[in-house]
Amino acid sequence: MSLRTIALAFASVLVVASSVLAQRLPGDSLTPLQAAVACQSPPILVSEPGDAIRIVGSQDVVPRGLFGTPEVLVVDGGVNRDVKVNDVYFVRRLFRSAATKTDKLPHIVQTVGWVRVVASNANTALVSPEHTCSEINSGDYLQAFVAPLVQEGDTMTPLVQGELNFEAYTRVLHGELERRSVGTNEFATLDHGLDHNVKVGARFAVYRDLQLTDNPLKRIGEAIAVSVGPTMTLVRVTSARDAIFTGDIMVPRTVDGIIATPPASDADRPNLPFGCRNEARMPPQGRRCAD
Repeated sequence: MSLRTIALAFASVLVVASSVLAQRLPGDSLTPLQAAVACQSPPILVSEPGDAIRIVGSQDVVPRGLFGTPEVLVVDGGVNRDVKVNDVYFVRRLFRSAATKTDKLPHIVQTVGWVRVVASNANTALVSPEHTCSEINSGDYLQAFVAPLVQEGDTMTPLVQGELNFEAYTRVLHGELERRSVGTNEFATLDHGLDHNVKVGARFAVYRDLQLTDNPLKRIGEAIAVSVGPTMTLVRVTSARDAIFTGDIMVPRTVDGIIATPPASDADRPNLPFGCRNEARMPPQGRRCAD
């Protein structure tokens, strides 16, 4: 292939990319909160997808395995995988620690950004990152982009004390990328999902059980569900007076209809004020209420 042919081919790619980028992109219409939610790990555990379309390189003149933006990247699927110009995809990878790097178990997924297809042929396609949440690596895979639905605004009516359903409590599993603590405007994953009738917009009060006799739960914050999976939920912490840790308790509103699961044994039950119809009857430092 002559240098002239290569130059013309590369120029045609740039023309296609420029015409696509001139259009309104999904990233342009996302609010900052939507973009933040889209960058989070979805509330599911998955195994390594064997048939996914993957990033295999870039249009750079030297081989690289780490990419950012602006870039033109190459993926190993094209028309044969129904990849079309202007399609948008999440770029994701399984999140693994050093201890789980080689196992075959399901893991959480790390979202590293999303890309738009700027050219596609029979077996490969070129994509351009629209938004990066982290670095993109060779081998990361694509999934169809869906803009998250979120409840905008931080000025929400505070939870009324008497409307909480302590029987339907759930626990914090972890923060972003399995961190053990989160703060205000950060995200946490809970161990209830669609299996307990959790919906986007459901609100939770956050408590800590110090596991001390005759010592009430400590209310430390509030959170709202932003993404719901089959058995887990992603929430955004809207307020917190202390860091929220793995194992802290989240209590939903009664009106949200979240289903309670009886604990396997009394040892699994936190020091909750069961039998109290109104949380206001439990003074912050007083004896627990009882019927």
